[in-house]
Amino acid sequence: MQPLKQMDENRIKDLVVVGSSAGGVGALTTLVSSLNKYFPAPIVLAQHLDPQRPSNLGPILERRSTLPIVIVSDTQPTLLESGTIYVVPSNRHVTIVDGHVQLEADHSERPRPSVDLLLSSAAEVYGEHLIAVILTGSGSDGAAGAVDVKNAGGIVIIQNPQTAAYPSMPMSLPPTVVDHIVEMEQIGPLLYDLLLGTTLPPAENSGDPLRDLLAMVGAQTNVDFRNYKSSTILRRISRRMAVTHNANLRDYADFLRTHPDEVKELVRAFLIKVTGFFRDPEAFDFLKINVIPQMIEKARGNGRILRFWSAGCATGEEAYSIALMVAEALGPDFPEWNVKIFATDLAEDAIAFARRGYYPENVLKDLPEACRARFFERIDHGYRISKQLRQAVIFGQQDISRGMPFPRIDLVICRNLLIYLKPELQQTVLELFAYSLHQSQGYLFLGKAETARPTQASFDLINKRWKVYRCMGAPLAFPIHESDGTRGTQFLVRKPARRIPIGQVPGLNEMADTDIDITQLRRINETMLRYTTSGFVIIDRTYRIITINGAARRLLGIRDIAYDQDFLHTLRGVSYQDVRTAIDTTFREHSSTTLAEIALDPTIGGSGRYVSLTIMLMQVEPGAPELCVISVLDVTDAVQLKKRLEAVEKEQAQLVSELSAANKRFSDMNKELQDANEELQAANEELMLTQEELQATNEEFEATNEELQATNEELETNNEELQATNEELQTTNDELSARSTELHELTRQNRVEQSHLSEVLERFPYYIMVLDASDLTVQSVNPGYSVPGHVRQLVGRPVNEVFKGIDLETFLHTVQGVIEVGQPVTTGPLLVNAAETKDGERFVHTIVPVREAQGNVRRLFIYSELAGR
Repeated sequence: MQPLKQMDENRIKDLVVVGSSAGGVGALTTLVSSLNKYFPAPIVLAQHLDPQRPSNLGPILERRSTLPIVIVSDTQPTLLESGTIYVVPSNRHVTIVDGHVQLEADHSERPRPSVDLLLSSAAEVYGEHLIAVILTGSGSDGAAGAVDVKNAGGIVIIQNPQTAAYPSMPMSLPPTVVDHIVEMEQIGPLLYDLLLGTTLPPAENSGDPLRDLLAMVGAQTNVDFRNYKSSTILRRISRRMAVTHNANLRDYADFLRTHPDEVKELVRAFLIKVTGFFRDPEAFDFLKINVIPQMIEKARGNGRILRFWSAGCATGEEAYSIALMVAEALGPDFPEWNVKIFATDLAEDAIAFARRGYYPENVLKDLPEACRARFFERIDHGYRISKQLRQAVIFGQQDISRGMPFPRIDLVICRNLLIYLKPELQQTVLELFAYSLHQSQGYLFLGKAETARPTQASFDLINKRWKVYRCMGAPLAFPIHESDGTRGTQFLVRKPARRIPIGQVPGLNEMADTDIDITQLRRINETMLRYTTSGFVIIDRTYRIITINGAARRLLGIRDIAYDQDFLHTLRGVSYQDVRTAIDTTFREHSSTTLAEIALDPTIGGSGRYVSLTIMLMQVEPGAPELCVISVLDVTDAVQLKKRLEAVEKEQAQLVSELSAANKRFSDMNKELQDANEELQAANEELMLTQEELQATNEEFEATNEELQATNEELETNNEELQATNEELQTTNDELSARSTELHELTRQNRVEQSHLSEVLERFPYYIMVLDASDLTVQSVNPGYSVPGHVRQLVGRPVNEVFKGIDLETFLHTVQGVIEVGQPVTTGPLLVNAAETKDGERFVHTIVPVREAQGNVRRLFIYSELAGR
């Protein structure tokens, strides 16, 4: 995976991505209805829907959500904003790119939108600030993306599979990836608490409260976290404080003291198990080239037996990596070899997941295609490891700090597990490994992050970079842990280990007389007990098989000699815990214990028969090692006879009691009715969904109808306004028509008057001139100016050019005064005229102003006559 991009200052810090599949509409509506209206981050919802049908998911969620809903379009990338829900379209792949939702043009055959693609892209951008939520679904889409979210430091939440309508999708996730398993109604409040978080002091200022809290956790779990990076520890603690609603470290420490289960949750948050096939490929290449060939060559002369131990195997990728590497090295001879890989881990859910051998597609992305084709089967959106390799790996739940070691191991793989343990416990575990490896001088393969160093007395360093060691001697002491008797809890408060020198450990490297006793026991087994039909097994206090006869091997499905092997792990098809408890009880109470009618399951190595185990303490000499003998009786015939008798009795009871037969028929009918009821319920849910969609469509129609009605009312109002305006315009038009008629009449009268005036002016014996008052230019003159001798053109010329004489200035001043005052004026005789007259003739001028409607002087009439006339 590429390095995380640097967070943009303008981008929202946190993001929630929700993936869902079949039946997810109901789950999504429940989720959005439980979200706080002040939700502090954006939410992206992706659900597999039918791309041929229009999705009404957005409108359905809008009716339940207090947050705004945005349907992601296919135009431009959509910017993510806090407190907003983004619904992904059903027919497009979507990625998160730089704070935006980006639609992809991927036309692959996988379901769209791909939840894996969405989660992986979001994990690359947001890292530990991402929360992934996997809801109900019938597929496995989302499992691969959730792994990427966890590897990036994010949080993964799944809906409780036990209450989910379709649990396949949440159950497909590896258990080491899941942080919270929550009921549907509680997911919304949990998201709000996780995002809101708790403000903690910086790592350097946390001081004693943090150290005291980690010391308390270490005392209860035997795991020391005080050497871990404080910032990482504080971030994980703050998440748990937010969930448990504790404001500070001291309050949370008090909460841990009163709630032991919270200690498990906190440690689970600390121990993030990041695993994968061939993690650190160069390290596995070193094993493949320098270690595995030597082991195989040595085993060729030792019965072709190879034994491995993967301690802290998590979800099994590392154990299967060893199986793949050995199978590739042995080639077609692999089925002829006795290869056993013991894979143990403390987490029961991780062991259950590993046994399935099913992994999401992206977990195998670094494996060569040839390897996947040869050793894996394609199933749904992932791969399952082949049956041959699954049978070579034996998974078991074990607390390594108190478990018993496997003997004669060729290679122990324990990568990045010891870093969680205290130094004293680290050395104890390394001594356990030394015991497992010293007989075969096997190899120890530790993780590159481990700080523990095996003692030079037992191990030689083979490769410093990849921390590969070889055991060259037995441990100096064998630790025996004494528990407080508490069972069924994952984290025990243990007493200090009591160390016993190897030479004094019962059943381990006994000298002289003990070797002779074991040899005698095995000789007795081979001679006296060889032909008996009863099986006998003698083991010591560490469950090591001292001797076993052929009948026990046949009844228990043990194919090899099995001397010195761990009886509990060699025995397959039987409950590990029941047999171990019975053996421990026999040694502790010195009494016999019987396990009757044990079914040996043929699918996991049993013989398909029934056996009875009787465990008795052997009476040996004082001071000798404690041994117990386990007798194995084949009770298959008795059990089958018992079952036949029960069947006969049942048949007789059915024949005698017709009522029982009728009751059975009624029960069958009731079951059919229940099945029909379930089908009807499923159909009812589909009808409810369709009804919700129809209701949403109806609401859209109603809203559209209301809008049309409002538009119609507006149109009616506009029509009324237009009608009133039309009436006003009609009235105005009528008034204008009347006014136009009046003007036409006035114009006609004016023309008549002008005609009369023209006739008068033509006959008038005086000089008459009309001036424009604005620029004093001549507009018109009467025919008096056209007498012979007055041939100049006067119209259009300024008055100062038309008139002449010595009194011209006085005349012009008088004209200007008439314009300003607006009253007619008659001048005295002035030596100024506009005609060709004799010198010295004087004229009297009458100047009359003509006004406009506004009162301004528009024209001037000048009447000129010769003075003295």
